[in-house]
Amino acid sequence: MTGKKLFDMILTGLTLVTTLAVIGLFYYTEKVYVKPPINEEAEKAELFANKADKVLPTIFKVEKMIVSLAPKDDSKIQRMRWLEVEVNLELFKSEDLEFVKAYLPAIQDRIIETTSKMGPDDINTISGKVILEERLKNEFNRVLGKKSVVKIYFSKFIVQ
Repeated sequence: MTGKKLFDMILTGLTLVTTLAVIGLFYYTEKVYVKPPINEEAEKAELFANKADKVLPTIFKVEKMIVSLAPKDDSKIQRMRWLEVEVNLELFKSEDLEFVKAYLPAIQDRIIETTSKMGPDDINTISGKVILEERLKNEFNRVLGKKSVVKIYFSKFIVQ
């Protein structure tokens, strides 16, 4: 204790009140409170009612492509490096799916053009993949003429 009688009494009182509150809470949760029984039919009905609110994203898959990467140094003779990539585009609206399918050749061209400008050392890092994703997303939206692509997912990304 601190040696000051008033302060010691206050601390003792606060400790007693806190202890009683914890014991009371424990007693209430273990002895008094009864959990309501689970109603499976009501849970199912609520789940199906909320199903309409949950919208799955629209994904468009661009098939596997193999792209040659820019050499690191033009002055030296180097072996060719390749990127094997498979891209999935998450679209803002499901109505844009047919629109994006019509522009598939332009999208593939942008993949080739953007990735071939990057070197294998640049593209094979996490930051390089993030930069590539941003560049591709901006290029796709520019080619499509509107913001259709939300996010790009790489389902295959192999630098050889």
